[in-house]
Amino acid sequence: MRWDGCVNVRDLGGLPLEDGGETAFGVVVRADSIRTLTGAGWQSLVDYGVRNAIDLRSDNDAANDPPGEAPIAVVRIPIFSNHVPVVAEWPSMQEAYAGLLDHFQTEFASAVSEIARSDEPVVVHCLVGRDRTGLVCGLMLRLAGVDLDTIAADHALSDVYLEPWWQPWHDSAPDEETRQRRMRVTTMPERAMADVLADLDPRAYLVAGGASPQDLDTLVVRLRGERALGR
Repeated sequence: MRWDGCVNVRDLGGLPLEDGGETAFGVVVRADSIRTLTGAGWQSLVDYGVRNAIDLRSDNDAANDPPGEAPIAVVRIPIFSNHVPVVAEWPSMQEAYAGLLDHFQTEFASAVSEIARSDEPVVVHCLVGRDRTGLVCGLMLRLAGVDLDTIAADHALSDVYLEPWWQPWHDSAPDEETRQRRMRVTTMPERAMADVLADLDPRAYLVAGGASPQDLDTLVVRLRGERALGR
């Protein structure tokens, strides 16, 4: 998808389900920060039918937002990732993601619940749309019955879209320690997301975080396109 001003945007539709069929389009769009959209980009978002956004950015992430409100409803569920030592250090993607899941279970459950309650397409985003957003999307896709390899492949697309930005980010590091961390952050093992989710029951995790079973059931129906089929 092309929304001018964003670089990492895609609908979660069209992914194969383990028991046949595929995920529905027009339910969830994942993105990098929508606050960088141009006027044309906002129009593309609205034309796609999106009326609600879930913003996972921390207050520091949002500090440089342009003035003015977004033309859609925005629910902020900040995930302060660098407040978690293992995420701040980022020894590996798997360890950092496990730390995020351990420390922000309530926030991830809240994000999924908000998406479940919307009858219109929802965009979920953080800063670059890979890590916090990726975990929300991975949990939802696994809940809907998408296999781990497919989830990992979708997750890896973010690095394809973000690759032109990585080297300048490395080069702008103020010191060697920061540069080495940034290099670890941008190293994505092929099965990173699959490994993180392999032993996690997404439904049990989300319910324990405060999501209602009814909301999760509704989300599964929508992601699987079963409402449109009258099932």
